[in-house]
Amino acid sequence: MRNFLSCFLFALLVGAGCRSGTPDVARAEGRRGDRAAGRLSATALRVKPSGGDWEGYRLPSLAPIPGTAGRLPRVDSLVGVDGESETLYLRTVRDDILALDLVAGRLDTVARRGPQATLGPDGTLFVIDERHHVTSYARRARRAWPDTLPGLPAVVFAAAGQRLLGVIRGDDPLLFSASAEQPAATQALAATGPVAATRWGELVAAGNASGVLLLDPHGRRPAAFIPLRGESVTLTFSPSGHRLYVLRRDRAELAVIDRFARRVIDDVALPGPASDIRLDPLGRWLLARPATGDSAWVVDLPTRSVTGSIPTSWRADLPAVAPDGTVLVRQGDDVVAIRLDSLTTVSRVAHGASDLWLVSAWRPRGTPSETPSDAATADQEGGEGPLYVQVSVSQNQAWSAENAQQLVRAGLPARVLPPRSPEDGYRVVLGPYPTRAEAETMGRKLGRPYWIYQADEPR
Repeated sequence: MRNFLSCFLFALLVGAGCRSGTPDVARAEGRRGDRAAGRLSATALRVKPSGGDWEGYRLPSLAPIPGTAGRLPRVDSLVGVDGESETLYLRTVRDDILALDLVAGRLDTVARRGPQATLGPDGTLFVIDERHHVTSYARRARRAWPDTLPGLPAVVFAAAGQRLLGVIRGDDPLLFSASAEQPAATQALAATGPVAATRWGELVAAGNASGVLLLDPHGRRPAAFIPLRGESVTLTFSPSGHRLYVLRRDRAELAVIDRFARRVIDDVALPGPASDIRLDPLGRWLLARPATGDSAWVVDLPTRSVTGSIPTSWRADLPAVAPDGTVLVRQGDDVVAIRLDSLTTVSRVAHGASDLWLVSAWRPRGTPSETPSDAATADQEGGEGPLYVQVSVSQNQAWSAENAQQLVRAGLPARVLPPRSPEDGYRVVLGPYPTRAEAETMGRKLGRPYWIYQADEPR
């Protein structure tokens, strides 16, 4: 059911991007107080790099989860968690890729000497060896690809449909798209700067000294160029792929690009130049790393403002914003959970800074969830009214009606809620549901970011 819903919604929303009057599927990412800002339960996984114990913690309390503990060999990095199979993928210091069953505690070797590994939005793991061979793992089934890649990628992205995207650097940089059924299709990449891809891999962005290039990795639509002043340092897409955030060298601002309008729609002022950014999985918050010093600037994306600074070092794993809206950071020898809405410390794990961490929406079955701060705030602000799982929102009434009808034909309880104000849109929702728990259960089955919307009155 979940795989069907994921593929169906992906096709539906990506297909909308090809139409005239493209809907803003991520409007909830750009507004404060939109009661569609429902949050997920979250878990933090802790692994000792030197080998030994691993543990799971509930967020935001960082209370240990009973039954989530065991021993591991020496670990170099954590690749990711597939929540459906309840598996953590990790890389050892010898570049072996291991799969840890988070429920049974069983540890299996899925690939040896794989210098690159990435986990896709549908839970597919891709491993690339030094001879450019690809092996994919989906639902515990292993598949060796018959064709090799055209070179060893400098960066790779896992896309929907068990496809792999990547960039091969050199005198003539290439962007490739490949799958087990088809050899890699390549196109020239006229950019040498940072590269990012949307979560589902339908669009790639590449920066250079004068702007950002937007590319369809499948070659179905022409490329677009958005000019910018200043060389791109890093860039990242919003969870829905609607926005692109760009940092530029020596500029104390964050450029916000609308990928459908193909233009800069805003500049967020920062306290100074920054060198890295990390996003909240639901698109509410953004962390910016100052070019100098150990801290993280907190950017409230709905208001396009910096709300504070958190002292922390930056590594590959932390700081990280969890699906429940808290941020996990290193401070001294400890790892600390902080509420982003108030910048208050919620909990800490003493002497955890030397370990590897990963935050995830995965939660062991039967484990009680903790009330996320953002969802609790949304309930308090929203008053009474039915709860819906919001799929999309658009100013295009016809598109929203067609979207809802397709969901109904797929057996889902979809409907369109009309705008509450001239600035609002037509919301495609599932429901209503009498409790937040039931709405969250449905939302998790979608396999993509969703929002819990609380209507003011029955529709």
